[in-house]
Amino acid sequence: MPANVARGQVVVVGAGIAGLVTTLELLDRGRDVLLLDRCRPEELGGLAREAFGGMFMVDTPEQRRSGIRDTVALALEDWLRVADFDPQDDWPRRWAERYVQRARDEVGGWLREHGVRFFPVVNWAERGVFGDGNSVPRFHLTWGTGKALVDAMWSSIERHPRRQALDVRLRTRVTELVVEGDEVTGCRTAPEEGGPQSEVAAAAVVIAAGGIGGNLDLVRREWPSNLGPPPRDILMGSHYYADGAMHEEVSRIGGNVTHLSRMWNYADAVHHPHPRRPLHGLKLIPPRSGLVLDPRGRRYGPVPVMPTFDAYHALERMCEDERKYSWLVCNFKIASRELDVSGAEHNPHLREKRLGRFVASVLLGKPALVRYFIHGCPDFVTADSVPELAARMNDCTGEPAVDAQLLEREVRRYDANLARGKSLFNDDQLRRIAQLRNWRGDRLRTARFARIDDAKARPLIAIRLQVMARKSLGGIQTDLECRVLRADGTPIPGLYAAGEAAGFGGGGLHGKRSLEGTFLGACVLTGRVAAQSVASPGVSTGAPAAVPTASLSSVSGPTSASAGGGSAAHA
Repeated sequence: MPANVARGQVVVVGAGIAGLVTTLELLDRGRDVLLLDRCRPEELGGLAREAFGGMFMVDTPEQRRSGIRDTVALALEDWLRVADFDPQDDWPRRWAERYVQRARDEVGGWLREHGVRFFPVVNWAERGVFGDGNSVPRFHLTWGTGKALVDAMWSSIERHPRRQALDVRLRTRVTELVVEGDEVTGCRTAPEEGGPQSEVAAAAVVIAAGGIGGNLDLVRREWPSNLGPPPRDILMGSHYYADGAMHEEVSRIGGNVTHLSRMWNYADAVHHPHPRRPLHGLKLIPPRSGLVLDPRGRRYGPVPVMPTFDAYHALERMCEDERKYSWLVCNFKIASRELDVSGAEHNPHLREKRLGRFVASVLLGKPALVRYFIHGCPDFVTADSVPELAARMNDCTGEPAVDAQLLEREVRRYDANLARGKSLFNDDQLRRIAQLRNWRGDRLRTARFARIDDAKARPLIAIRLQVMARKSLGGIQTDLECRVLRADGTPIPGLYAAGEAAGFGGGGLHGKRSLEGTFLGACVLTGRVAAQSVASPGVSTGAPAAVPTASLSSVSGPTSASAGGGSAAHA
């Protein structure tokens, strides 16, 4: 391949879902594209290829068919409450408003045009601890998981009548942005395995290189102060290519990088039974009928921690203890009904679109999945009695943290409440289980008020839940045309950002917390907007050229000499 490209081409840095969408939209709009990524061919699409594929959308056909009355006003009210934007978060707030207003048509509708389909039953994630999250179900599951989403985008690119206008260079690292005057005019690249640099000229550069979750040193450096010191052990749920190097490079040339301390890390992760990379973690969907306990074996209270209700609250409670892990205790019967894993890998029937087998797994549960983790994951332990379980929990962590008598009291108290009968239930977790079972999307996946220490449901299972780095809520600040902004609010000519690299829009459209399903969808929307802005500068939004905004959090430390693209990291 030639070292240089025509000045009229657009360089897209990163072939995750945001980069693929940007590329497809640019081809549609008559532009020539050079797509760069450090990944191998089989990794194309980044972590979107491994993702569950959920998307937050509002007032959709799927919602209406399920009797869900949703509106943009209600969804935006939920979003703004959870985001808790600071007064100076002007661009993030504008991007949040735009996403909520346009997600149904410009994300979901556009994806349908490219063959993407959504499962008819809408899931209800992030209800909030006190009902202060999603007021109604909005989590639209991609039929075929994130793999189908990536395959659909790549298939549309490969079949595109202008496919010859696209040059794809994988295993290629962007080392530097080239600036002439105040304008970005291209970039310098090098082979991922090492070798001489090349310079490419471009009419515009779009950064879609993911967040910082693949760089655990950077995650620890930017760890939120309200969660105490960073965990000693953090599992990897992102991609090592999403290392923050492009954030550093944008910062070096004067771009504004904001809110990196706002992260969406999970508190319900375990080690992958068959890891493909160091510290490879998996985000579980843990049993809601299990008891979540602190490292001593004490149940969290007075408000219990329940999976899927509020991910950030679960992380806050976990981080109250310096050890920063939790336990979930249940039994085999509960786990078979309720345990699941977020992602494509461990949902083969959904991933391969085997409808009959997928429905059967919902009806019958997943006992094989539970056995897979019991036999292969070091964070799963089993026993036939509570005292024996406590001993094995301590063996798992290598410290005598769990008090067997305390653990037994907690289990007995919960089971005794259940034994009194539904008319006498007096436990907030049981009230939430009842609410889960009222929604058809959860009824079949939620056990019917099951006791923990039930001789007919053994073995008892304890799962050590840990912190896993996943998504960056902050990032490169952009205006509504995806133009990268300086700290004074003026755009850097020729430079755009999309997807997680841009904090999913504006340097952080989620604010401090997420309503889930908002990551892949925001990558699609920002990718489309970035391409539209490049193809028709100044036309796509009509937004003002600059709104002065102070940099609230920027990348510190020396600029990496290997600042590069990378697959966008999405869940």
